[in-house]
Amino acid sequence: MTNTPAQTAQQRAAEIARSIIQKSPVYLDTETTGLNSTDEIIEISIIDSDGTPLVETLVKPSRPIPAEATAIHGITNEEVATARSWPVVWPQVRGALFGRMVVIYNSDYDLRLMAQSHARYNLPWKERLNTFDLLKLYAEYRGEWDPRRRAYKYQSLAAAGRQCNISLPNAHRSTADTLLTRALLHYMAGL
Repeated sequence: MTNTPAQTAQQRAAEIARSIIQKSPVYLDTETTGLNSTDEIIEISIIDSDGTPLVETLVKPSRPIPAEATAIHGITNEEVATARSWPVVWPQVRGALFGRMVVIYNSDYDLRLMAQSHARYNLPWKERLNTFDLLKLYAEYRGEWDPRRRAYKYQSLAAAGRQCNISLPNAHRSTADTLLTRALLHYMAGL
């Protein structure tokens, strides 16, 4: 009996997931002031391969958090008023990422927001982080075809968690989302 293309893609994705886990990656997620090119990070979390928090911090933005962003993640201007700014937080973040594989669900977004947060303070972005985008691998694992894009359909992190019956909530807070990302990778690997 031969495998269907979807089964073959899922097997391939599971093998990749296992190989990523063997590298003892860290997991990263951010919450931000929005989605635009002027937005910045207001919360960042990094957990180690075993789920231990390495960085969990609010970040004071250079401008107020818009109400529509607060409605999504619940982070208020009052909560970040006494937080450290991005230039102060960055050395700790960089230290947790340096020399490690970094698993991110939708890495394009989080990397863009890190660069934008740097730019907000006129800091050059020169980082070449070793990142792995779990969003793209999960799309392959799920195997749902998107004829418009002519590629596997991307799923939100919340949808991926539900589809895999992972009980961790997608709370739109960075630590919860890093834990869900880790659990999703382990689920895909069959662990």
